[in-house]
Amino acid sequence: MHNLDMVILVVSMLISLPLLLLAFFVIRQSFETNREVKRIRKKGTPAEAIVSSITQTNNEINGHPEVFIGLTIPRGQDEPHRTIIRTLIYMVNYPQYQPGRKVRVRVLEVDGKIKVALESAPVF
Repeated sequence: MHNLDMVILVVSMLISLPLLLLAFFVIRQSFETNREVKRIRKKGTPAEAIVSSITQTNNEINGHPEVFIGLTIPRGQDEPHRTIIRTLIYMVNYPQYQPGRKVRVRVLEVDGKIKVALESAPVF
């Protein structure tokens, strides 16, 4: 090989490697979020939450809108737990998530943190 060919090869590898690593970490993060939701649904306790707000993020996945949903979860004598979750919802179910409506959720407490997932939201 000529010196020019070697330089081109090395430069190509130095550019490609960081791009591949970036793509790997972005895709991995996406799957971790889905795994977390599945874990909460499997191990969490069922609860009923009241929708306090819903805001679209202007993102869609497979035609399903991504939204931020504000939830209030009553906890007996304790102060209600308020949270905002980012999730996908089926467009036909959009009316179910209007403020004031009750929705089924799963709640999981891990290391003092309360994690919440909707029971009916799609996970891809």
